[in-house]
Amino acid sequence: YWSVLMEGHVLQGRCHDLAMLAGAVKKSTTEDWMARYTLYRHIMLTFFFTYQPYTPGLRFLGFGPLISCGLLESGEAEVLQRAHRSPGTVTESWLASWIATNLQAEARQQSLHALRELRASATRVQTLVDQRAPVSFESLLYVVIYMLVMILPFAPTSIDYNDRPGVMQGFHVAAVIGVGILSAFYLALLHMLRHIQAPFDNIGSPNDALSPLALMNTTERKLRDYLTFPPSKATVQKKK
Repeated sequence: YWSVLMEGHVLQGRCHDLAMLAGAVKKSTTEDWMARYTLYRHIMLTFFFTYQPYTPGLRFLGFGPLISCGLLESGEAEVLQRAHRSPGTVTESWLASWIATNLQAEARQQSLHALRELRASATRVQTLVDQRAPVSFESLLYVVIYMLVMILPFAPTSIDYNDRPGVMQGFHVAAVIGVGILSAFYLALLHMLRHIQAPFDNIGSPNDALSPLALMNTTERKLRDYLTFPPSKATVQKKK
């Protein structure tokens, strides 16, 4: 759980590295600003496609909403539909092409290094989420727990059935409540296991579920700062 969360922040940091390096390049013409916007779109698409298969709110979202909000162009959507593995691999290649075309010298080398780290982090997120216990062990665990819950009401008791007055006058509600509490405890353990196996799902408490959407929103705000804000006047004057 925590490894998946930390990898999300690492992925966010690599996106910020790319934007910070690209934002340092001079932006003077409309073509320069359009190039920055293309970089912004492709970074956000890469982030989106990394988490889409594992997030219920994004899993069945097609390309249409991405085109409507301006993150994807119709021509690009046609290319992504032909991806052999996933659309994220295509957007990663687009980022590499953008860096090779628009950056030079040290900025290009550092950006390519950040892109490699971004790709590795995206792969680690998918690897961590896909980790599962062996099927035989998981199935055995479910069977044992459910069988235990079923036979708990028939467990041996401390009641002396030869003491008929004691049996008639005893409180049976406490035994029933005790069995119910013990059964609820074991079933809650299974529920927690399902919740850990799906860290982005909504089968458990919403407060405990990881939120890739919130992480994407914070990433987007910082990308805009890196790519759109002009350099400090003191820096420009010193250069002159």
